[in-house]
Amino acid sequence: MKKKKTEAFSMGSQATTPEELAQLSPGTLTNNFTIEQETSMWSKREVPSAIRENFLTEMKSITESTKDPEELHGALIHLLGGAQYGELVQPLIDFSPSFKEPILPEPREIQGDETQKSIPTNGIILLDASSSMLLQADGKLKMDTAKSAVKGFASMMGKESDLSLYVYGHAGTQNKSDKALSCGTIDEIYPLASYDEKKFDEAVDQVKASGWTPLAGAIKQARLDHEGTDADITLYIVSDGAETCDGDPVAEAKSFAELAKDRHINVIGFQVDQTAENQLKKVAEAGNGTYMGANSLEEMTSNIAKVWLPSDLDLATLVYQKPIGWPEAMAYETVRRLGDKITFAINTESDRFAGATTLLGKEELIDEKTAQELLDLIENTRTKYLDMMDAKKEEKRSLIQHEVDRITTLVDNYKERMETLKKEQGK
Repeated sequence: MKKKKTEAFSMGSQATTPEELAQLSPGTLTNNFTIEQETSMWSKREVPSAIRENFLTEMKSITESTKDPEELHGALIHLLGGAQYGELVQPLIDFSPSFKEPILPEPREIQGDETQKSIPTNGIILLDASSSMLLQADGKLKMDTAKSAVKGFASMMGKESDLSLYVYGHAGTQNKSDKALSCGTIDEIYPLASYDEKKFDEAVDQVKASGWTPLAGAIKQARLDHEGTDADITLYIVSDGAETCDGDPVAEAKSFAELAKDRHINVIGFQVDQTAENQLKKVAEAGNGTYMGANSLEEMTSNIAKVWLPSDLDLATLVYQKPIGWPEAMAYETVRRLGDKITFAINTESDRFAGATTLLGKEELIDEKTAQELLDLIENTRTKYLDMMDAKKEEKRSLIQHEVDRITTLVDNYKERMETLKKEQGK
């Protein structure tokens, strides 16, 4: 029986990757420790008094069966392991800089019979946050790509338009038991108003993809909420799939457009399948608007707004579409802050293990030689974890720099190309 107990406790595992660290179970005696406790800068080399007696009771039984330092280390991990690694490490693993994707519209000829204004008085964005937006596209979540594009689009359109932002598919899950909740929840998270960059971006950032796709319901809700608005309105739907809530989005699009001649629905279909594209095209047609497909972030941002040849002022202000300065600094600061908390947690766990080793020695449950070997194992693990997370932080810093360079190059090349085109046209 004692051997089985030793084997059980020796299974307290170490991580070899950040992903494994995030998945480690908390210690059986520390599982209710808070993030504040686990990330204190002033951790002590001790077993907290609240669990000390239970710890000694467990370890007395274990040390009767084994004095092997590696098995004892496993026991410490099992009993006293970090309680919040998942909450602390996973955000760093998931971190991706959420810089606004620049809106760099290509010039187009204006047809004489066009009735829709390029920049509407009121622009209402319907953002799909259904579970399919959790899929990957070009190495990023489709939801993150859509949010980046919507932010950039709003910063451009908000110069001349009042904006509103609706989100749908964000409630519940894709499970059948949540269908009613998910399909019945459509929220206007940025009420129609002039563009406020900080408030709009905060509204976008809070969106999490999760549930079903009530596209028809979203169009209907936008119509009902704004049917008394006299000025022209254009809906911009950003979606990656068809209706899944049994509604009729084509009929709802027609009802919206029929309210006034200057109401339109433009649709961006992001990496949609043929069935979804067919439906979304019909929605745009019924809404007296345009359907544009996009299979990449670049296509989405180039299709989401079509305007005339940029003015000299537009080109001069392109510098503000680069993520240099504050956005870049805040991204680096986020990585630093996340990394610091993980460092504190690793050190707190290590100090707790070291304090436990000292306590075992004082209680004469292990000898001096075993204690030193155990301390060496604890320190080696601490160093390994810190090095591992330093590498992850460097990876994220490189990702930030790559995104800054990529967007800066896009903007600079676009500006140069537009300036050349304007000279050629004598503008």
